[in-house]
Amino acid sequence: MNLDIRPLRPGDEPVLQSLLDAPELAAHYDAYQGEGGVARLLGDPYIPRAGVRLAFVEGAPVGFACAVLLPTERPWAMLRGGVLEAFQRRGIGQALFEQAEKFVRSQTIVSGITELAVAGYEPLAAMRALAERRGYRHERWFWLMERPRGERMPKVTWPSGVSVRPLDGGAAMLADWNDAYNASFAGHYRFVPSPLDHLHELAAAPGFRKDGVLLAYRDGHVAGFCRSERHATRGEIATVGTVPAARGIGLGRALLRFGIDWLEREASGPVTLLVDGENEHALGLYRSEGFAVTRTRGIWSRSETAR
Repeated sequence: MNLDIRPLRPGDEPVLQSLLDAPELAAHYDAYQGEGGVARLLGDPYIPRAGVRLAFVEGAPVGFACAVLLPTERPWAMLRGGVLEAFQRRGIGQALFEQAEKFVRSQTIVSGITELAVAGYEPLAAMRALAERRGYRHERWFWLMERPRGERMPKVTWPSGVSVRPLDGGAAMLADWNDAYNASFAGHYRFVPSPLDHLHELAAAPGFRKDGVLLAYRDGHVAGFCRSERHATRGEIATVGTVPAARGIGLGRALLRFGIDWLEREASGPVTLLVDGENEHALGLYRSEGFAVTRTRGIWSRSETAR
């Protein structure tokens, strides 16, 4: 077998897109399927183009890998990728893993990486075996939850004293959105603080819909937000959050209902969201609004400081 693994080159975008669109990988990368998918992937400010690797066998593309560099208090990296089914169990996945790990250790974009992590949706036998051979250990489960289209939903009712505004793309509202995100998720599992410039990049990325973002205000301050996204096969409540001072008043439920309603109008397929399997409060809310678990995603991690 003539295996060649090399960095992504100018003009390789259609090759990478063909891998993202492959049926056996599409379920893991549906956010990047279809026209503009590679642009969305490479437009992620945490995914450096320099870290993308392509695998070829006899000149034909068979797999890819990339690194997501996450600058937290203890910086870490998520390794992502996949190999076409016909070429699995030939050592290609391991070779891609090694190349991605090597890039993380040699890059200077985010210094002091303390952990590496990998993730994927079940069934995970091959990925789990590969990760555990390389010293990764299971850390967390996440659940993809789904709400059938057209299922009756109560009317959105905003709590007293709350006003809402769709994102206008201006600097002031982007700053409010960024503040709400950081306040809502600080202290959550593997929280990555959002610098304002990254949010500007997100808002300028291909396919971004500013009308899918709603901000809530209370007492003159931003109190919460909901962001919804359209994917090729489903709609997703990408993030919904409330700042600590605005919790317990029904704002999170109202924002969630806004997101469901927007996706029912603007997206095809079921309405979905991904939730930490240990976030019991969020799970209770989502279940009460008609969501049920349809897929399970696992995360494995390994310390780099022990090397």
